[in-house]
Amino acid sequence: MSESEKQVIVIKNDTNYGIAGVIIGFVGIFIFSIVLSPLAFILGLVGIFKGQIISGFFAILFAVLGLLTSVVFMGLLGLSALALLGV
Repeated sequence: MSESEKQVIVIKNDTNYGIAGVIIGFVGIFIFSIVLSPLAFILGLVGIFKGQIISGFFAILFAVLGLLTSVVFMGLLGLSALALLGV
C-alpha cells in the first residue's frame, strides 16, 4: 500500500437490545417485575425494530409473563381479593 492510499476501518458497534431484554425479562419474572417487565418490553420492541426478532419476541414474552405473575400488579388490579373469595 502506498502512502497516498488510506485505509478506512469501520467498526460495527451494535448493541444487543433483544438479548438484554430477554435477560431482564427473565429476571423480572421472579423479582422486581413491576419495574423490570416494562423495561424488558421496551427493550424487546427496540430489539425487534433493530432486526433482532427472535430475542425481541422472547423479551416481550418474558415481560408479559413477569407482569402476569407480579404480586404488586395483581394487587393494583384488585385480583388479590379473588384469592380471599376462593376463586
